[in-house]
Amino acid sequence: MTANKIPMLYLRGIIGHPRSFLGDALFQTHENLEHLAMMERVLGPLPGHMLRRADRQAEKYVRRGRLNWLEGCMSRESMKAVSKLPCLQNLVMENVDHSAGDLIDLLHGLLRYDPSDRLSAREALRHPFFNRRS
Repeated sequence: MTANKIPMLYLRGIIGHPRSFLGDALFQTHENLEHLAMMERVLGPLPGHMLRRADRQAEKYVRRGRLNWLEGCMSRESMKAVSKLPCLQNLVMENVDHSAGDLIDLLHGLLRYDPSDRLSAREALRHPFFNRRS
């Protein structure tokens, strides 16, 4: 873990787990490629520099610098599970009444794929989402 960066798993301690406004876990799968496809659907494409650095075991999930989702998809149910997920912005807008824009911006900062690009704890706490007056 990069020093002073917030891992995605700790996000629930700051804002709450997506389950808190969805009623269920956001990424319901145990299959690696499907999980990555779900993450791309909600958070946007995986960065090319990370895909290019994929190790030998992960190469089966990547083809030509992109996630090999359509060719590697294991089932029609898997395809449906991924396609029904909303992007992060829509997910927040559907479930949050106030400060949605600030929350979306904060979540994007905390959930960046590359840990070195994520907001630090200090940066997150200075975010307008936490500094707004009710």
